Amino acid sequence: MQAGDVKLGAVFANDHQNVIPIFQRPYVWDQEANWLPLWKDIRTAAEEFEAEQHSPSSQEDPRTYFLGAVVLQQRRRPPRRLASSHIIDGQQRLTTLQVLLAAARSVAHAFAADSVAGRFASLVENRPETVHEDFPDDRYKVWPLPQDRNAFLWAVRAPTDERPLPKPAHRLARAREWFEQEIAEWAEAGTAPTQRLDDLYYTLLERMQLVEIVLDARDDPQVIFEALNHRGVRLDAADLVKNLLFQTLDIQGQHTQAEGLLMESWLPLDDLPWRGDVTTGRIKRALIDLLLSYWLTIHGRREILIEHLFVDFKKWLAESGALAADTIRDIRHYADTYQAMHKLPMTDPTAQLLDRMQATSTATPWPVLLYLHATEAVPLDQRHIAAHAIDSFLMRRAICAMTTKDYNRLFVQVLADAQASDPAQAGNAVAQSLLGQTADARLWPSDGDFITALTGDDIYNRCYRARLRAFLIGLENHLRTSKTEPTSPLACSKSTLNIEHVLPQKWETHWPLDAGVDDDRLQQRINAVHRLGNLTLTTTKLNPSLSNKGWSHKKDSLRSHSLLRLTAASILTAPEGLDGPWDTDTWTEEWNEDRITLRTMWLAKAALSAWPRTASDAQQA
Repeated sequence: MQAGDVKLGAVFANDHQNVIPIFQRPYVWDQEANWLPLWKDIRTAAEEFEAEQHSPSSQEDPRTYFLGAVVLQQRRRPPRRLASSHIIDGQQRLTTLQVLLAAARSVAHAFAADSVAGRFASLVENRPETVHEDFPDDRYKVWPLPQDRNAFLWAVRAPTDERPLPKPAHRLARAREWFEQEIAEWAEAGTAPTQRLDDLYYTLLERMQLVEIVLDARDDPQVIFEALNHRGVRLDAADLVKNLLFQTLDIQGQHTQAEGLLMESWLPLDDLPWRGDVTTGRIKRALIDLLLSYWLTIHGRREILIEHLFVDFKKWLAESGALAADTIRDIRHYADTYQAMHKLPMTDPTAQLLDRMQATSTATPWPVLLYLHATEAVPLDQRHIAAHAIDSFLMRRAICAMTTKDYNRLFVQVLADAQASDPAQAGNAVAQSLLGQTADARLWPSDGDFITALTGDDIYNRCYRARLRAFLIGLENHLRTSKTEPTSPLACSKSTLNIEHVLPQKWETHWPLDAGVDDDRLQQRINAVHRLGNLTLTTTKLNPSLSNKGWSHKKDSLRSHSLLRLTAASILTAPEGLDGPWDTDTWTEEWNEDRITLRTMWLAKAALSAWPRTASDAQQA
């Protein structure tokens, strides 16, 4: 390894090509954060150089401007090819400088300053006589990634090259247009634009400085790449994983597949939505990092923390003996599966489970579900059985206010049990794995435990609000029958429905008890307020109008606006199958503790049906 300060001219003056290797990120620099600060430094340096030319006492030791560091590694030189290096770090900077130089060449051409344009051209393109006719792309000083190539070639085109702009929104295309405008305005602001452009050339050649680290063939670029990331270069874990995989391609003798794998398999993972942030718990992470953690959990069969994702991935790749090409294709397969799962209709049990998981910030079952859907040998009915079982397990524990602290390790075990089973029975294996748990932190609540929690006095305060709301929306979907008007199941992650107390929490004004009631009667009223039978769902707009109003007002408002079965089938009419002399008129005469108790039991029975515990029941649900 060699390191030292070099002038920008020394980097671009020789007949040499700097190649951005496949594992690097695509071009991501933008105007405010990158182009503008870079141009300000270069413009300031050029104006200092310009002032020196008119000063009788020019500086003996003129100031230089530091542009950052680049790490290069010499490549093997095939016959008839130009000497070249891989850009291990600094590709964003070198690419941007090439676009700036090409823009300056175009501005010089526009001012008919052909000699100045030629000098800029010498920093953008290698001399024609050094480029073999069989390898015309060797003419460029920097050779970009395949996904950036068309935009780059347009951005560094010669002034007489009239090729059409391939993708106007591409950052490299926008960079060329922005630099060309800035340089033209700056040149025109001087008294002699041609001289000013010539001063800009010499400034770039002599006054702009880089720290250049040159690796020899024995140095491991992966170690350098990781070290740079450790020292603060902002990279996602996915960038390091990508780096490792594409370098491993070379080691495994699969380098001829690299460009095809990049374009056909990995390229979408470098763009949205995969590079966008998602929130897990209280932490924002790149979606691609989350996917890779699920993928590695599935293949490593152990819990993977995103904080250790790259270290764990590197260890797995070394120990598994997997081919990098196969791994890249498999990661893409799981990415496609992940997206397909998010497009499942809400009538699908997996879609309903994922909706509730999103609404309650639960992610631990994802590796299990992803494995089942990515494995073609797992039948659809088995995926449904697994979804029903996991949904019931999570919902019952949520209503019973049980801990979620051991879910990470639990679902790794469930995953292992599913993977060890016959794929044709994988869903049953998931259900049996959950049924077989005996530790308190892993128990699947029995029907008795579930009923006790559902019929308790304070379910509203015992359950986290998001989980209780997801429960009520799930119950609403379950109560819809073939006789109900056809509508898609409600999504609790997107719904505007809120939990409403029919008997208000502040009941004293409009729902007063008779004067002189004893303490037992008062306690009965207090206990009824937060019971399941007193809760329903209303829209955000309807909720304030109901507030603490009396039963007559609430009843009329609900009849006018509510279409939910949760309300219509058990508040505005007597619940079906209820024992006793109930009809709609007698049931709705008043709303009191007795009706709340009866509705609580009716809803609890419906919940047992909606979230059954046994594998056979789950299959029939």
